[in-house]
Amino acid sequence: MPQPSETSSRLTKKIEALRFAAEDGHAESMFLLGVAYAQGRGVEQSDTLAARWFHQAARKGHARARTSLGYLHSVGRGVRFNPVLAYVLLSQAAAEGDALANDLLIRLRRRMSPPQVREAEKRAAKALAL
Repeated sequence: MPQPSETSSRLTKKIEALRFAAEDGHAESMFLLGVAYAQGRGVEQSDTLAARWFHQAARKGHARARTSLGYLHSVGRGVRFNPVLAYVLLSQAAAEGDALANDLLIRLRRRMSPPQVREAEKRAAKALAL
């Protein structure tokens, strides 16, 4: 069985490889690095850095990264609380087929005021039409 330091060393190497690939523009690596920061696995936990990596992956079309970023905006972790932006991001990810985005969208909508929902639906429709 590997010793804790061996496991830690392997995890550090995996994080380094992810960072290298992410900095080279690989969307899945960006997303996985965001997950590592969100969970504090192999790196110091940082919602701000998680959001940054999720944002970069989402800009490259990574649906689950868009879902993750939408979630962070829906609760204000690492980014400002913005339910309208969260709604837009989750709507985009749901349209791309991410089932988790659909579930989060339903929950978010229940917590939003009617004016927020109207504004979010308007912005989401505009974003989806692009």
